[in-house]
Amino acid sequence: MVQESYSGQPTGGHPGAIRSITLLGSSSGRNAGDAALIAGIMDAIDDDLRRPVTYEIPTLNPTFVREHYHHRTVPISMLPWSLSVGMLGVPTLRSVVRTDLSLIFDAILFDRSLYNPLFNNMISVAQLLPRAKRRGRLLGMYNVGVGPIDTPKGAAILRDLGEQMDFITVRDQESYDILRSVGVTNPRVLIGADAAISVKPADDRRVQEIVSKLGIDLSREAVGINVSKYIDTWVRPRRPSMGKEAFLATTSRAIERFALDTGVSLLMVSTQHHDLPLTQELAERISPRVPRAILSNTEYDHYDIKGVFRKLSMLFGMRLHATILASSELVPTIGLGHQPKVDYYFRVLGLPSLNMSFHDFGEEPLYRHFTDSWERRGEIRAHLERRVPELRVEAARAAHIVGALNRGSSVDEAFAIGAAPMKQAAA
Repeated sequence: MVQESYSGQPTGGHPGAIRSITLLGSSSGRNAGDAALIAGIMDAIDDDLRRPVTYEIPTLNPTFVREHYHHRTVPISMLPWSLSVGMLGVPTLRSVVRTDLSLIFDAILFDRSLYNPLFNNMISVAQLLPRAKRRGRLLGMYNVGVGPIDTPKGAAILRDLGEQMDFITVRDQESYDILRSVGVTNPRVLIGADAAISVKPADDRRVQEIVSKLGIDLSREAVGINVSKYIDTWVRPRRPSMGKEAFLATTSRAIERFALDTGVSLLMVSTQHHDLPLTQELAERISPRVPRAILSNTEYDHYDIKGVFRKLSMLFGMRLHATILASSELVPTIGLGHQPKVDYYFRVLGLPSLNMSFHDFGEEPLYRHFTDSWERRGEIRAHLERRVPELRVEAARAAHIVGALNRGSSVDEAFAIGAAPMKQAAA
């Protein structure tokens, strides 16, 4: 890995047409949130450039990348027989030195299991991207979430990566603060918003087809329930986990009480393949008097899930991108902050009180979290109608930088264009 500090001058690439981009993040097809991020990035860049770009996407699931996007995608295999250990391998290296621009996206910049390239991608991109830089390729971080960073080595790797970037956009203030706290001095850093906010949902015909198949009764209001297999294992400050049994018992009782009191249907939504068993167990613990169905990304993709969310009256979510996909469709959304990035998003929304902490978790507090928010759902929706269009503008800043580079601007000029005040996008 190259060890260098920021020199104050653009260090990578040359202005000119951008025809190909490598997207470096989570892209297994197992997580609807990651898939939505990729779609949002490609939507925004293609719209700004007014033509399709070729996107090379390192992945363990080439078929998903090839078949589940409305864009010009080229899967780059990270499977073991392609000489890869996760992202660290020959195919990804060839991609980043071949394409015009490499973009880090998602929330891969953390140092948990730092030396395990099958889990941690930050260590891999830190080895690969200096070689692309030496070839004169452009490098960027695209609306990334940063952290947690808990070790000196993790901080050093993140600092070195940040100094090599031609531009950085982050999705929240906390990510910006973490970059500065580890010593990133690169001046081309700005706060944007999560790329998934602007993903286009499935159309009404497709949504109706899914709703009919699931058997959701839309004559009564429906509430979405999204949980994460991680439960409280990522909660800060760290503590012993409450465990699955206690979580299921507490959560099922609170949700059942709420559903019976209000007469709503429940849509249990799994947006990560490994969350589905927990989602199914939770559904089984709720009284059969409560109508319910399960929507899973093992069967439906990110476009479908976002489209179905439009039909909900409220969503309770643990997964970050479940809350983003719902709230960006103006669905009143409440959370349970099992990871810091969930807390960050509700602060970005301007609705921090709607994200419950695991430190306050219990049947009665969770029940009140539901009932109090339910009573306020009209107020919450009105707030989202004001805030979400602003976030769409912020999310587009990174694409405006890429578009300016494509049109021949220098790196500094392109960053200034992305940082400039912009008119609010239509909702």
